[in-house]
Amino acid sequence: MSSGGLVVVTAHPDDEVLIAGGTLAACAAAGLPTAVVCLTQGELGPISDPALASRKNLAEVRVRELKAACAELGVGWVRCYRRGDGSLRWSNGAAIVRQLERVLRERTPDAVITFGEDGIYYHADHIAAYEYTRRAVERVVDPPALYLAVWPSALMSELVQELKRRRLPADLWEQNPESFGTDQLKGSFELDLRAFAQRKLEALRCHRTQFGAGHALTELPADLAERFLGFERFVRLPSDGASEDRRLLETMATEIADA
Repeated sequence: MSSGGLVVVTAHPDDEVLIAGGTLAACAAAGLPTAVVCLTQGELGPISDPALASRKNLAEVRVRELKAACAELGVGWVRCYRRGDGSLRWSNGAAIVRQLERVLRERTPDAVITFGEDGIYYHADHIAAYEYTRRAVERVVDPPALYLAVWPSALMSELVQELKRRRLPADLWEQNPESFGTDQLKGSFELDLRAFAQRKLEALRCHRTQFGAGHALTELPADLAERFLGFERFVRLPSDGASEDRRLLETMATEIADA
């Protein structure tokens, strides 16, 4: 059993890197306990190359990719549940909350990170993960600080524009880049994690089934990785029960700024 540190709760394998890869790597490098909980195995996700997986075995392949990505980041503990991909909102919410609550009670982290209310691009599973995580944290005595990952609304559009200017692949899972992020950034703060940008990129590339030849992150140059992956932004969700000494991410931001 570990105490303190960080737990990241996500919906699918690869989410852990996208919303908190740099933070996980930084915490691991500092010797803090780190953990990732993924609620589904992502069995409905894309398959970038039929040589990597089939629809029949994609779930087990993605779990292996998750573990490889977490190893790249230095994450010490990984759990992947088997809730239905694409249907988290209709899953047994009470059971998921109990599972998450049990993890939090056993690991007693200082901080938990999950999606913001917008789910990065209003993905229903991401929003459900946020809701279940918030409910689990509220059930814990002396709860950890709960942080929501937020992306500025212009971030992905700027990335795609720069990739196109350089004649590099620019696909984002066939999503409109303008659908990513939010303008609701009040109260958010930013971690400068450029020292871990390359490790974050390598962790993303462990999810090989999700990043095909045309994807924006497949051939992302080092300078753009630093610029677009090297900063992570969070909002702390207020909690009446959370101890003030559990402001882990704010403390990290201050230490980075003072370095």
